[in-house]
Order: sequence, then structure tokens, then C-alpha cells
Amino acid sequence: MKVACLLLCFVIFSAALAKDAELSAAGDRERFISILEKNFPNWDGDADGVLSASEINGLVAREDIRGEAAAAVAALKRASRLSKIKLPFFTLAHLKKLAMNKPQIGWPDLPAMFTGSLKRIRTASRSLFSEAGPKLETIRQGRMGNCFSLAPLGAMVSLRPEHISRQMIRELPDGRYEVQLGSTKVAVIQPTDAEIALSAGNEEGGLWVNVYEKAAGVAHNEKKPADERDATGLDALNRGGSAGTQLAFITGHEMVRVSCKFAKDKAMPPAEHEKHMTELRTALASATKEKRLMTCGTLKTQVPGITPNHAYAILGYDEASDTIRLWNPHGDDREVKGEPGPEKGYPMTDGVFQMPLSVFVHEFSGTAYETMPNA
Repeated sequence: MKVACLLLCFVIFSAALAKDAELSAAGDRERFISILEKNFPNWDGDADGVLSASEINGLVAREDIRGEAAAAVAALKRASRLSKIKLPFFTLAHLKKLAMNKPQIGWPDLPAMFTGSLKRIRTASRSLFSEAGPKLETIRQGRMGNCFSLAPLGAMVSLRPEHISRQMIRELPDGRYEVQLGSTKVAVIQPTDAEIALSAGNEEGGLWVNVYEKAAGVAHNEKKPADERDATGLDALNRGGSAGTQLAFITGHEMVRVSCKFAKDKAMPPAEHEKHMTELRTALASATKEKRLMTCGTLKTQVPGITPNHAYAILGYDEASDTIRLWNPHGDDREVKGEPGPEKGYPMTDGVFQMPLSVFVHEFSGTAYETMPNA
């Protein structure tokens, strides 16, 4: 059954074998505080003794704030987004206290955020594309809830990497980048160091993923009424969304959905269940054969290693083994001791793994498929 469902994606990181785990190193706490003390007077634009949200947003957008200072700004930006706790005003004294003390559960670890941000900044390639071109295995979701925008991008990287490097993203003569998102063109300047720290990692693969995220955020924000827009495009992207809707947006093609809700209905007659399974298999097999982009998403999950409230790319379906191949935008590796299955989960490399379709339908809420024009 085709349904229209909205998958809201939130940032939920796997602690086990996460390639992008953040841990502060010796001396990082003192270094972070030193950067705050040095820069706070200049960063506090209205000199009221408090770094406001608008001031932090302005710092994130500044091209002249680089390296360690940008990493500190990114840490402050991430802390300012937290909504489940009430942080004190961002005075220098309060920020130093937050940085010096071991964080309470749910509170920001500013030195660890600083360390992780600095790592992203220092390892990011500043060319648009690497010589190898777009590769799925280098992408790691950043510190935003935007898996919904990365899942369809991952599907595109898997099937049409040349489209990204030749048609989707190009550098303009004035140094800006033009990004073609379906029928929408967005021009953005190169991401700042702080924006790089906040958005996806791409190892040595180039800035193209960060440029895509920046452009997609601008496009999402501009679609909203003026009085409902977020302060920045990345903030708009951080609010989450539907991977299927984003798939249609970046391709310019219509999409259709096939739900997995039927699998959660324990009272459904076996014949009716099998009817839905056949519809799902047909949709997956057809899209795989025709090289159409596919995404899926989870709500609550039970299988270890499957992230709840998260969007995934579907990379293909094998009819012979009745297995589905998926990509998690977190890009993690995962080992399984013993027999892979629902109890222990499935091995994962760079976010890529496969699982039986019979298990998939219980873990995932639904699937979305690109439809080709005149199809």
C-alpha cells in the first residue's frame, strides 16, 4: 500500500565503532577555554557580556574565523541548539564553568565538541572533488539531524556519481558554487570552517558534500514563509524532514512510497501479509533493475545496529536471496560476533550492510522510489 508518511530524522549516534566519535584529548579543555578568553570580547558584538544565538550564527558564517577558533564556534553553535535542557546564558564565566566541569547527562561536552570539530576542519579537503570523484564510503553524517537529505544523496552517489560531479555541483567563475537540486538552482559561497565542522565529513573526498548541504539548507529555508525561516540554512536542514520528499526534490522526479506498516500488524492474515510482501518485492526489484534511487526510514527499532528515527539509502535488492542492501549515513563499521541476524544485528562497512527483507519490514517504516519521466 502506498502511503505518504513523514520521516523526521534526528541525530542519534552509535557508540560502538563509530568512526566519528568525539573524545577530548589531554589539554583540549584548557585550549578551548583559552580560545574563549582570547576571542570573547570580539565575538560579543553588542558588548552585553552574552553570546546570543544571532551572534553565534554570525560567527559560524564568517570566513575569517578558521582553525581552532572555528572549532570553538562550532562547539558553541551545537550547544546552543540543545532544546531538552536549559543552559545558562553564554557568558564567558558560564562557558568556562561548562567547559571545566564534567558534563551532566544530556549536557554538552564543549571540549569534546571542540576536539571533534577541529578534527573535521583539519582533515577536510578544500578541493570541490577528489580525483576519484564522489564516493559513498567517505561520507559521514555531521552533527545535524539531516539524514533525510544525505540518504537520497547516498543513493545518487551509488548509482550516478558522474551526475553529481558533472551536472549537480559546479564552481562558478566568481568562486561560488552552483548546485542544481532538481529544477532549483542555488548558488553558495564556500563553506566556512565552522560550517565544515557542523556538516558532513567526507575524508579526502572534497567539499562537495558540504556544498550540497549548504545549498540544500538554503533551498529548504527559502521555501518557508519569511516569518517562519530559520536563522541559517543549516539550521533549517537540522530540523529534519522526509527522505522521500528530498529524493524527489534533488532529482526533479516524482516519487512513490510503499509502506511497511503491514508487517507490524500481528492480526493480519498470512495471505494479506504475503500480498504486501509481493508488492514490496516488485517495487524493489523494478527500481533496482531500472537503477532508480530509493530511500527508507525507521521509527522504533529492535535489531542491534539499526538506528531509530533515521533515514537510509536503499542500494539494491537481490531477488534470489530476498535481501536488501542499505546505507546508513553515519558511515560506521560494525562487527558481529557469531551468526548475523535479528538478535545480534548485521555487519556493516562504511555504513553499508544487507539484511533479509523479512527482517527489514519489521524494522523499517517504509520505502520511497524515484519515478522516471514518462515511466
